[in-house]
Amino acid sequence: MHMNYRAELLGMIDRLVKGEWSVDQFRDAYYDFYLEQAPSDELSDEELDFFGAVQERLDWTSESPNKDERGYGWMDHQEFVEWVRVHQTNAWL
Repeated sequence: MHMNYRAELLGMIDRLVKGEWSVDQFRDAYYDFYLEQAPSDELSDEELDFFGAVQERLDWTSESPNKDERGYGWMDHQEFVEWVRVHQTNAWL
């Protein structure tokens, strides 16, 4: 059976922005799925850009970044959810 990777990734993002998942739950599900399971040849360039940007921002997110981390671009969990919400709305979706 063929998996719809785009739909799976969008479903995870949807659960995050609706508040059904915490950022930690999202990280646990999304990170490995995107990097290890979703083959890049199953996604368009635009999809890879968007899903990759989400994964990259996730790398720079922690529950409460300190002043130094913020200076390097880190964001807290709520800021990450808002970032995803804005980018999801403004993306090719």
